[in-house]
Amino acid sequence: MLKYLFGRNKNQGKNFGPAEPIYPGENFLVRQIETQEGIGFVIVNQAYDNYPNKKHFPWCAQFLLEFKDKNENGHPTDQEAEVLNKLEDKIENFLKVKHKVHFIGRVTRKDFRDLIFYIDQPRLDQDETKSFFDQINAIRGVNFNLDKDPEWKFVSGLIK
Repeated sequence: MLKYLFGRNKNQGKNFGPAEPIYPGENFLVRQIETQEGIGFVIVNQAYDNYPNKKHFPWCAQFLLEFKDKNENGHPTDQEAEVLNKLEDKIENFLKVKHKVHFIGRVTRKDFRDLIFYIDQPRLDQDETKSFFDQINAIRGVNFNLDKDPEWKFVSGLIK
């Protein structure tokens, strides 16, 4: 009986969910980067450095938003940044309806802002997704990619 209760192998083979805490907190870092087009800015949550639950959130959702109002460097004006921030919130809230969402960060570069999230499973309904992105496209051009990246290689250079 004791061997059963305290045995090492009683849970062997079971697939457990993510360890607590599921969300590691916030530790945002802002840094300047050089891109092919010029200077860019990264805002990234460094709390995800060495995050132990990556395998439970293997889907990288990437959004590229196009600027309308920009300065001479191709970066958004203050008014444009407000529009982009509101769109970012809408996108995150859209994902949160059916997913556990981890916002990793954003890259602002000439003419574009990239948003990077990781989610647990792709549960996107085609009609709902099309309708949502039609609304976003009416405000700003958007491109959406969803790729399986269980080791988070896509952001490995950002969160270290």
